Amino acid sequence: MATAAIIIAAAALIAAYLAMRQAGAVDRRLTEISSSLAELRSALNESREKAAEKVSGLRLEMRRRAGELAFTPEMTIKEAMEVHPAVSDVLASFHLGGCSTCAVSDVDTIQGACQTYGIGQAELMAALNRLIEPGDGDTAKPIDVTKRRLNI
Repeated sequence: MATAAIIIAAAALIAAYLAMRQAGAVDRRLTEISSSLAELRSALNESREKAAEKVSGLRLEMRRRAGELAFTPEMTIKEAMEVHPAVSDVLASFHLGGCSTCAVSDVDTIQGACQTYGIGQAELMAALNRLIEPGDGDTAKPIDVTKRRLNI
Protein backbone atom coordinates (compact mmCIF):
# COMPACT_ATOMS: atom_id res chain seq x y z
CA MET A 1 0.00 0.00 0.00
CA ALA A 2 2.82 2.38 0.87
CA THR A 3 4.57 1.53 -2.39
CA ALA A 4 1.43 2.32 -4.38
CA ALA A 5 1.09 5.64 -2.56
CA ILE A 6 4.73 6.52 -3.38
CA ILE A 7 4.22 5.59 -7.03
CA ILE A 8 1.03 7.68 -7.22
CA ALA A 9 2.80 10.61 -5.50
CA ALA A 10 5.76 10.34 -7.88
CA ALA A 11 3.41 10.23 -10.88
CA ALA A 12 1.58 13.28 -9.49
CA LEU A 13 4.88 15.13 -9.04
CA ILE A 14 5.93 14.29 -12.60
CA ALA A 15 2.54 15.40 -13.93
CA ALA A 16 2.76 18.63 -11.89
CA TYR A 17 6.29 19.28 -13.17
CA LEU A 18 5.22 18.76 -16.78
CA ALA A 19 2.15 20.96 -16.27
CA MET A 20 4.29 23.75 -14.76
CA ARG A 21 6.74 23.49 -17.63
CA GLN A 22 3.92 23.69 -20.14
CA ALA A 23 2.36 26.61 -18.23
CA GLY A 24 5.72 28.40 -18.34
CA ALA A 25 5.94 27.89 -22.09
CA VAL A 26 2.37 29.15 -22.53
CA ASP A 27 3.17 32.16 -20.33
CA ARG A 28 6.25 33.01 -22.42
CA ARG A 29 4.24 32.68 -25.63
CA LEU A 30 1.47 34.91 -24.24
CA THR A 31 4.08 37.50 -23.27
CA GLU A 32 5.49 37.43 -26.81
CA ILE A 33 2.00 37.76 -28.31
CA SER A 34 1.15 40.60 -25.93
CA SER A 35 4.33 42.42 -26.94
CA SER A 36 3.55 41.90 -30.62
CA LEU A 37 0.02 43.21 -30.12
CA ALA A 38 1.35 46.33 -28.37
CA GLU A 39 3.71 46.96 -31.30
CA LEU A 40 0.88 46.45 -33.79
CA ARG A 41 -1.40 48.77 -31.81
CA SER A 42 1.29 51.44 -31.81
CA ALA A 43 1.87 51.05 -35.55
CA LEU A 44 -1.88 51.19 -36.19
CA ASN A 45 -2.22 54.38 -34.14
CA GLU A 46 0.65 55.97 -36.06
CA SER A 47 -0.95 54.96 -39.35
CA ARG A 48 -4.30 56.38 -38.24
CA GLU A 49 -2.68 59.67 -37.27
CA LYS A 50 -0.85 59.91 -40.60
CA ALA A 51 -4.03 59.06 -42.50
CA ALA A 52 -6.00 61.67 -40.53
CA GLU A 53 -3.34 64.29 -41.32
CA LYS A 54 -3.46 63.43 -45.01
CA VAL A 55 -7.26 63.51 -45.08
CA SER A 56 -7.23 66.84 -43.27
CA GLY A 57 -4.75 68.22 -45.78
CA LEU A 58 -6.81 66.94 -48.71
CA ARG A 59 -10.00 68.43 -47.26
CA LEU A 60 -8.23 71.72 -46.75
CA GLU A 61 -6.96 71.71 -50.31
CA MET A 62 -10.41 70.83 -51.68
CA ARG A 63 -12.02 73.65 -49.70
CA ARG A 64 -9.30 76.08 -50.77
CA ARG A 65 -9.74 75.18 -54.44
CA ALA A 66 -13.51 75.51 -54.12
CA GLY A 67 -13.03 78.99 -52.66
CA GLU A 68 -14.62 77.99 -49.37
CA LEU A 69 -11.68 78.94 -47.18
CA ALA A 70 -11.79 82.32 -45.57
CA PHE A 71 -11.19 83.69 -42.12
CA THR A 72 -13.50 86.38 -40.77
CA PRO A 73 -13.40 88.29 -37.49
CA GLU A 74 -16.83 86.89 -36.61
CA MET A 75 -15.59 83.28 -36.72
CA THR A 76 -15.18 81.46 -33.46
CA ILE A 77 -11.75 80.13 -32.62
CA LYS A 78 -13.12 76.60 -33.09
CA GLU A 79 -14.40 77.43 -36.59
CA ALA A 80 -11.05 78.95 -37.51
CA MET A 81 -9.23 75.84 -36.29
CA GLU A 82 -11.45 73.71 -38.51
CA VAL A 83 -10.40 75.74 -41.56
CA HIS A 84 -6.68 75.04 -41.24
CA PRO A 85 -4.62 72.85 -38.91
CA ALA A 86 -1.94 75.55 -38.40
CA VAL A 87 -4.38 78.10 -36.90
CA SER A 88 -3.34 77.09 -33.38
CA ASP A 89 0.29 77.90 -34.26
CA VAL A 90 -0.72 81.34 -35.55
CA LEU A 91 -2.80 82.01 -32.43
CA ALA A 92 0.10 80.90 -30.23
CA SER A 93 2.42 83.27 -32.09
CA PHE A 94 0.04 86.07 -31.06
CA HIS A 95 0.14 84.75 -27.49
CA LEU A 96 -3.42 83.41 -27.63
CA GLY A 97 -4.23 80.09 -26.03
CA GLY A 98 -0.72 79.27 -24.93
CA CYS A 99 -1.00 79.87 -21.20
CA SER A 100 -3.52 80.22 -18.41
CA THR A 101 -3.44 84.03 -18.41
CA CYS A 102 -4.46 84.29 -22.05
CA ALA A 103 -6.30 81.05 -22.67
CA VAL A 104 -8.77 81.76 -25.40
CA SER A 105 -11.99 79.76 -25.54
CA ASP A 106 -13.19 77.86 -28.59
CA VAL A 107 -16.42 79.86 -28.48
CA ASP A 108 -14.66 83.24 -28.51
CA THR A 109 -14.70 85.04 -31.82
CA ILE A 110 -11.47 86.18 -33.43
CA GLN A 111 -12.65 89.75 -33.05
CA GLY A 112 -13.51 89.23 -29.38
CA ALA A 113 -10.17 87.62 -28.61
CA CYS A 114 -8.34 90.52 -30.29
CA GLN A 115 -10.31 93.05 -28.23
CA THR A 116 -9.94 91.12 -24.98
CA TYR A 117 -6.19 90.65 -25.28
CA GLY A 118 -5.28 93.86 -27.11
CA ILE A 119 -4.10 92.18 -30.28
CA GLY A 120 -4.20 93.92 -33.64
CA GLN A 121 -7.10 92.32 -35.47
CA ALA A 122 -5.80 93.31 -38.92
CA GLU A 123 -2.41 91.73 -38.19
CA LEU A 124 -3.97 88.51 -36.88
CA MET A 125 -6.39 88.29 -39.83
CA ALA A 126 -3.51 88.82 -42.27
CA ALA A 127 -1.51 86.04 -40.60
CA LEU A 128 -4.50 83.69 -40.70
CA ASN A 129 -5.27 84.47 -44.33
CA ARG A 130 -1.64 83.77 -45.29
CA LEU A 131 -2.35 80.17 -44.28
CA ILE A 132 -4.82 79.77 -47.13
CA GLU A 133 -3.25 81.93 -49.84
CA PRO A 134 -2.25 79.93 -52.89
CA GLY A 135 1.48 79.76 -53.36
CA ASP A 136 3.83 78.12 -55.79
CA GLY A 137 2.40 74.89 -57.11
CA ASP A 138 -1.12 76.02 -56.21
CA THR A 139 -0.92 74.81 -52.63
CA ALA A 140 -1.55 76.71 -49.44
CA LYS A 141 1.70 78.21 -48.24
CA PRO A 142 2.57 78.04 -44.57
CA ILE A 143 3.72 81.04 -42.60
CA ASP A 144 6.69 81.12 -40.29
CA VAL A 145 5.11 81.79 -36.92
CA THR A 146 8.41 81.43 -35.04
CA LYS A 147 9.75 84.79 -36.22
CA ARG A 148 6.85 86.91 -34.99
CA ARG A 149 7.75 89.17 -32.07
CA LEU A 150 5.29 89.62 -29.25
CA ASN A 151 4.61 93.19 -28.20
CA ILE A 152 2.90 92.71 -24.88
